[in-house]
Amino acid sequence: MSAAMTISDPWFASLQPGRRQALLDRARSSSAPTGARVYGVGDPPDGLWAVAGGEVRLLSYPAVGMESVAMILAPGAWFGELSVLDGGPRPHDAVVVRPAELLHVPLAAFEQVAAAHPLIYRDLGRLVCSRQRSALTFMGQAIAQPIAVRLARVLAGAARASGGAEVQVRQEDLAAMVGVSRQTANKTLRAFERAGLIELAYGRITVCDPERLRAVA
Repeated sequence: MSAAMTISDPWFASLQPGRRQALLDRARSSSAPTGARVYGVGDPPDGLWAVAGGEVRLLSYPAVGMESVAMILAPGAWFGELSVLDGGPRPHDAVVVRPAELLHVPLAAFEQVAAAHPLIYRDLGRLVCSRQRSALTFMGQAIAQPIAVRLARVLAGAARASGGAEVQVRQEDLAAMVGVSRQTANKTLRAFERAGLIELAYGRITVCDPERLRAVA
């Protein structure tokens, strides 16, 4: 992971330098193609992961036949922390959606880091808390804010995470992320398209006017 990428991730950049370097020293790098599964729902914890390039998504399945995007992970993001902390099974599928470069700190290696740097557990706790706060904020927004605002925020964030104007996402995934039906999401997306904010295509959305989209959000 490059120095610039390290700085770009707020959690990793906030680590004490010795703990940050200890993780990097024990990390293994690998490449993964689109569609590869990093780990699956119910798998035992195998360590801590980071996206060094490409994109990974965390997927959950709230009902039979239903898939929901829980999180979009851009370069710099670390993930898999929950099961490392509590030893429980993985709560999501982690799936590569753009060819990815990954870093993996195996569980045994992480435990070696923790033996030398016990405060790393507090660091992971902060990462969990940060994501919990984001989830609670989202839940509050889902109740109080109009659908257009929620969709614009998710789209703007996804475009920023992907590093470009094109977002590879299905409309049903967007709908699940903002808590509405696909039909309702499509109606709002069509309105965005007519206004020149986005362009819709199968399996992807191009953000044509990011400034105006952010203004909606």
